[in-house]
Amino acid sequence: MLTFAHLADRVRRFANLLANLGVAAGESVVVQLPNVPEWWEVAAGAMRAGVSVAPVPHDAGAAGLTDRAAATTAGIVVVDAAHVEDGLATRRACPSVRHVLCVGGLPRADAVNYHAVMHLEEPDDAPVVPRDPVLITGTGQEVSAHGRTDLLRVWAELGPARCASRPGDLHWNGTPRETVTGFSLGLVQPWSAGAAILVDETGCDTRALLERFPVTTVSAPGSWYAELAGPGSGNLRRSALRWALATGSRPDEDVVRAWFRETGLRIHPVAVRAEPSAAPSSR
Repeated sequence: MLTFAHLADRVRRFANLLANLGVAAGESVVVQLPNVPEWWEVAAGAMRAGVSVAPVPHDAGAAGLTDRAAATTAGIVVVDAAHVEDGLATRRACPSVRHVLCVGGLPRADAVNYHAVMHLEEPDDAPVVPRDPVLITGTGQEVSAHGRTDLLRVWAELGPARCASRPGDLHWNGTPRETVTGFSLGLVQPWSAGAAILVDETGCDTRALLERFPVTTVSAPGSWYAELAGPGSGNLRRSALRWALATGSRPDEDVVRAWFRETGLRIHPVAVRAEPSAAPSSR
């Protein structure tokens, strides 16, 4: 579980790390990590440093990583130990990429050990004027740049669910993090509210996760609720859950009624933001 205080410390360290590595506005940080706390540290740290973050699906492979790095003028790529060779291949293919940060695994001479350098960084940083774009999404080399206004618009479209997270709350997000909607709900919304974020590193049964931890807000595709509704979901009535946000297609009415009957909660639809392509030069 990522508490606000812990994440704030790590975010400041990563912002300092980017400055010391010479990564600046006009470049991006491409991150290809599974569900681990370091993904949130990198994403929020890049935002704090005024550098665009370009998340890539963990299963995108070397080609997907290279395409995104080339399309966003990446100065740095962040990968886990299982994909460090993909990161090194990307550095060879993209002249803008100067550093490969590896999360986990043994130290290597050809990559920067993420945890080692983060340990050496100071947890205090000088304020940086926020810059756009904040987030870069897309497929292959077709990318879309999203500024602060776009992320605020996603927040505004939540309607009553804007109050879904408060300090001390716990948010779990199942919407893909490499989309603007998933990025907003999985990081920006709880982070802005001072809430904690639940990171599922094990991929265990989601229902068991919600019953074990005091999750107050969930955001997930509509199909997720269809899978979770049914026998056993009544246990969630006794959980801390207060808000259920559905992205994309709304679950059919039978699922909505079953969910309400078993949990006492209504499913609030959240519009998925369109992501038109934008040339990298427009950044």
